[in-house]
Amino acid sequence: MPEIKVGDYIFTRLRQLGVESVFGVPGDYELALLDLIGDSGLSWKGNPNELVASYAADGYARINGIGAFVTTFGPGELSAYCGMAGHYAEYVPVAHIVGYPSVTAADSHAIMHHSLGNGIFDMYEKMAREITATTVVLRNKQTAAQDIDRALTIMVEQSRPVYIGVPTDMAYAPVSDEGLKTPIPTTLPPNDKATEQNAVAAIHEALEKAQSPVIVVDGNCARNNALQVTEELVKAAGLPYFVTAMGKGFNETLPNFGGLYGGGASYPEVKKAVESADVLLFIGRYANDFNTGEFTVKVNEKGVIDLQRFWLSIGDQKINVSMNHTLAALVDSVKKTPLSKTAKAVTWDPYPMKPEASGPLTQDFLWYAIGEFFQPGDLIIGETGTSAFGLGAAKLPKDTFMYNQTIFGSIGYATGAALGSFMAAQETGKFKRGILVTGEGSLHLTVQAFADLLRYNVKPIIFVLNNDGYTVERIIHGMEAVYNEVAHWDYSTLAHTFGPAFPSKYHGPIKTAEELTKLLQDPELREECFQLVEVKLDKHDAPLSVRLTGAAIDEFNKAQ
Repeated sequence: MPEIKVGDYIFTRLRQLGVESVFGVPGDYELALLDLIGDSGLSWKGNPNELVASYAADGYARINGIGAFVTTFGPGELSAYCGMAGHYAEYVPVAHIVGYPSVTAADSHAIMHHSLGNGIFDMYEKMAREITATTVVLRNKQTAAQDIDRALTIMVEQSRPVYIGVPTDMAYAPVSDEGLKTPIPTTLPPNDKATEQNAVAAIHEALEKAQSPVIVVDGNCARNNALQVTEELVKAAGLPYFVTAMGKGFNETLPNFGGLYGGGASYPEVKKAVESADVLLFIGRYANDFNTGEFTVKVNEKGVIDLQRFWLSIGDQKINVSMNHTLAALVDSVKKTPLSKTAKAVTWDPYPMKPEASGPLTQDFLWYAIGEFFQPGDLIIGETGTSAFGLGAAKLPKDTFMYNQTIFGSIGYATGAALGSFMAAQETGKFKRGILVTGEGSLHLTVQAFADLLRYNVKPIIFVLNNDGYTVERIIHGMEAVYNEVAHWDYSTLAHTFGPAFPSKYHGPIKTAEELTKLLQDPELREECFQLVEVKLDKHDAPLSVRLTGAAIDEFNKAQ
């Protein structure tokens, strides 16, 4: 029976799942394992630290479908756990591979470096169990292949991260390659036909009977790879449709698009349209505080049809069917028997009053101008905080995609994630430009990723919002507090510092609306190299959606 090394088995499986690049930081317990990466046709993309590696794997998985990174036992893996928690919260399928001390060392309870000095070696894995779909440490070559397949199958099925520990004396252990002949399933099994037909009939009937039905595309649509089939449904049904902040990235160019809904953070006409609907088909509802204007949503809950990865609910009834298969069947049903409803004229305009295009640069003009700068084929990543709120108002052109880490909300995430996403975009050819929008406070956490963006020839356009600290935090509490301040950097030198051998351009600091308008129209900004734009904003200024959310919360609290 042909044999293969355990390490080769892991990397071959990842390659079969479509992974081309593996991120990480070398450490002594994983070095021999890293030597095997190229054997399976994978490329090693080393990073300056494990946090950046975990964020990069996250961003890579959001575009490629699967991500992977390698760290070493102890400090290395612990440094990555912040990223892994984000994978878990946001349903991102990433394989975290950890180089372990040998099985012999663990069994003898030897005092090894990177341990806690007590001869115990499973404490880090126990921590990882809370932020992964499953964990496994490969201690037995007789079951190693099956353990790897089980973990990766769970990762794909649940769309969540998994943890695979590889002891140094297991990485090269021979195992049968027989399992590699059976592909790991990349789609969920079909629904029970009768159950699916009943579910689709119930949805179709509810939409047909409703007086003012709408479709709301939420965060778990993209995270369940349901964007394409949802677009087919929106076109076939012809109903008004809306996105949430977490649902940004769905096609917003169809004539029945109604805008961004986020409870009290919504524009008045959007709020009225969604909250007056008697039936709301939510695709992947994810009702978190950032996504609902701090829980100021006031929809007709009795009329909500919630379609999730493994189930849907209609009123009090819960039906076990998977999202993608059910949506496909619903599309067929609506095409066969079209709904009698038609979408009312959509009048939503993210900027009903165009911001002033002169004078000091404001948040309102910034987001309007950046929105106008976007073009088909853009991949846009926003940071937690001001960027996430501001970008929500931009109406995206066709064939663009946008995301941020809405749930876990780790500042600094976007820069590392942009590295992975933009690399995946290069590999897959899905997008033409990579655009990152981040605040300077967030950038300070993971600026080391600039080195990788430069050396791997990624060529992003990066907008850095320099507003003297954490603006969103200031709005929440402590407008003048010292803890909301950050260090002052010279952003004009960053690209040269992190990649002096690679071409780059700096633009700024941009302080006025006129300067920003001129820059965004400048062909130089569209040249292919690493480009950083520093925009200077008043620390007291905030996007309109932040102000609307604050006012809605105030009103809500007073009503209590």
